[in-house]
Amino acid sequence: MNIMNDLSWVPALRTPELNVFFDWVTLIGYPLFLILFLLFGYFFFQTKSFYRATILLMGAGLLNALLKDFFQDPRPAAEFALDPRTGGSYGWPSGHAQIAVVLWGFLAYEIRQGWATIGAIVLIALICASRVYLGVHDLGDVFGGLVLGILCLAGFIWALHHATVQGVLARLGDGGVVAALLAVHVAYIGFFPAHLDHAAPVWFVGSMLGWVIARAWMAHGEVVLPGPLGVRFLLASAATGLGFVWMIVTTRWPESLALEGLAGIGLTYAAGVAFAVIMGWGVPRLIGLFARG
Repeated sequence: MNIMNDLSWVPALRTPELNVFFDWVTLIGYPLFLILFLLFGYFFFQTKSFYRATILLMGAGLLNALLKDFFQDPRPAAEFALDPRTGGSYGWPSGHAQIAVVLWGFLAYEIRQGWATIGAIVLIALICASRVYLGVHDLGDVFGGLVLGILCLAGFIWALHHATVQGVLARLGDGGVVAALLAVHVAYIGFFPAHLDHAAPVWFVGSMLGWVIARAWMAHGEVVLPGPLGVRFLLASAATGLGFVWMIVTTRWPESLALEGLAGIGLTYAAGVAFAVIMGWGVPRLIGLFARG
């Protein structure tokens, strides 16, 4: 068997301590941690940078989902798997590897400090290693995710600084960008290679549009938390906790109504939009009203 697809050497490396360590590491690449981390950063650190990181991560994640369900590459044999969270998803490309590169790579790029670059490299390496160690991806899956992540990151940074791209966005304005993104989302959902138990991640698609709307309504300004550092930390933590609850509500509400077809897709998309609009615009506005009061 090709080394890129062979995991027969992995079980010999495993110990109980490493099993626990890599299980914790791999959680960093799952949506729950990513959403909460980005929410906290949006409120507590630099709003603009974490908004950009959110859009980049969502774009990369949606591309990953599309490619997984298009190629339908099977994961390694179940006998190697120590991570039960993968469900019925496919293997190539590794979403953990791709997302690790775009998220931690972009934040390191924004910080532009040596320690951030080293930290990003270490995190990316550990996350990639965790997927092979836990037996849910082979080396080919991880390598594919790394390459796609690098391409997504490089393309996003290029677009941020390319005069023509920025000129087009300026001419479109916020309304035009929202309309264009909505059209792209309709095409994405409509042409997604859905099949048995595999469908487009509609809630995430909607939340991407919701973040764009929220930032437009925020006039692209920074979230300003009142008080000293400790108070700001508590406020950001509370807002993140609210985001966790709101995420559960907006993801489960469409399911509870059990609508089918276009109605179900539309409601799920709207729920994703509502999640991001409330968290990206509504909560900062409430904090601002509270601070002024």
